[in-house]
Amino acid sequence: MPHLLLTGATGLLGGQLLARLLLRGRDVAVLVRPSGRDTGRDRIEAILAREEEALGSLLPRPVVFEGDLTAPACGLADAEIAWLRRGCSAVLHNAASLEFVGADRAGEPWRTNVTGTKTLLELAHRAGIAEFHHVSTAYVCGLAPGPIPEEPSSGAHGFRNDYEASKHEAERLVRSAAFLHRPTFYRPAVIVGDSRTGATTTYHGLMAMLQLMTVIVRSLPADEAGFRKVPIRLAMTGDEQRNMIPVDWVAEVLARLVGDPAARGRTIHMAPDRPITIREIIDFTSSYLNSGGLEFCGPTRPERLNDVEHFVYGGKGLYEAYEQTDPVFETATLRELVPDLPCPVIDEAMIHRFLAAGDADRWGKRRQPLPQVETWAADVLRQLEPDALSSLVRGLHGGVLPPAQVGLEAVGPGGGSWTIRRTGDGGSRIEPGIHDGVERIRIRAADLAPRRPPRQRPAAQRTTARATASVD
Repeated sequence: MPHLLLTGATGLLGGQLLARLLLRGRDVAVLVRPSGRDTGRDRIEAILAREEEALGSLLPRPVVFEGDLTAPACGLADAEIAWLRRGCSAVLHNAASLEFVGADRAGEPWRTNVTGTKTLLELAHRAGIAEFHHVSTAYVCGLAPGPIPEEPSSGAHGFRNDYEASKHEAERLVRSAAFLHRPTFYRPAVIVGDSRTGATTTYHGLMAMLQLMTVIVRSLPADEAGFRKVPIRLAMTGDEQRNMIPVDWVAEVLARLVGDPAARGRTIHMAPDRPITIREIIDFTSSYLNSGGLEFCGPTRPERLNDVEHFVYGGKGLYEAYEQTDPVFETATLRELVPDLPCPVIDEAMIHRFLAAGDADRWGKRRQPLPQVETWAADVLRQLEPDALSSLVRGLHGGVLPPAQVGLEAVGPGGGSWTIRRTGDGGSRIEPGIHDGVERIRIRAADLAPRRPPRQRPAAQRTTARATASVD
């Protein structure tokens, strides 16, 4: 199958989505920006190293294009666009800005969510790609009353913030692109951390709320048993419902639906069967922090606030727009297409995992070092002379002459994928990515490293590139 071009691979959802696509055998190309001293290749490697540890399996690597979603042609050169035209059949647009309010339409979230979508559509048109998968949000409905149908939003009821409005406009751009053939829209509700580990890479929404509660409660005095009484009255009933969904579930559903012809051209809501209530979030957090005493005083804010309440009401800021019960989102398409993948229920144990992960990560302040890759397969192949490259491929192919072109997939740290073609003079040349229908050889990237003498290991235990050519 030709490559899928993925945007937003370095985000909370994008990293897990990329890993699952690769795990399912999909060839992927990613558009990624360098960041500071970190190249696009470095950033993708860091994400996949983390996902390999979580999944317990080595993964292939995508073709990495460094670019900028909002630059002309997304910052790609003519040769790279030509590669997309030859080797890419679909786009999965997952990149987005989560900024709620923008100073003007030249900044975020408009710059990424609208300008970026427009630029990506222009790139897809230029590259002849007509299959487009768009990750939107369930909240393009804005202030419309529920239940919200799985159909284009009108925007007639207005929006709570610029994020919702910009995502609504991005959907409109995709729907109006005449060159696309049955674009597909995925509308997740509020994405939270990993249901299994609690980990997250962004501290918005629920994680911002949990962080605020943690700071407040731990600033209060504790009694001899370590219990902290929380003198806060919230202008809520506690029964307000939130449509929150774990990121690992969203990634798994998306990875399956992108390859499902039955999903093409549809609008798909991704929301929980049982939303969590604000009272449950408070109670579950209180049991983790050994605290209690918070009161729900109904929809009216208390007239006179104590010092702690002043801090709380000032800290809620942009999230006050979400204090009302979420609308109900129709999810008939999801139940039809993935009936065996119900959304995990966010219970007390999961909230505790979110809190523990936030503490361990110092609520986003801990710097995660980039993995140290001893050998990049791309660098090894680039240094080979054409005849040496031919000899390498012949060796990996069991010592016999391979077809005129063969795919080499190096999995694990420093890996990648290439198509190697024989030339008329007996040598070979190499191109990024494995073309559709080409036989592929899979090895560990580490086995492309220069050979070193074994260190007191029996000969029977030595591993060669050919011996690992079929490693999973």
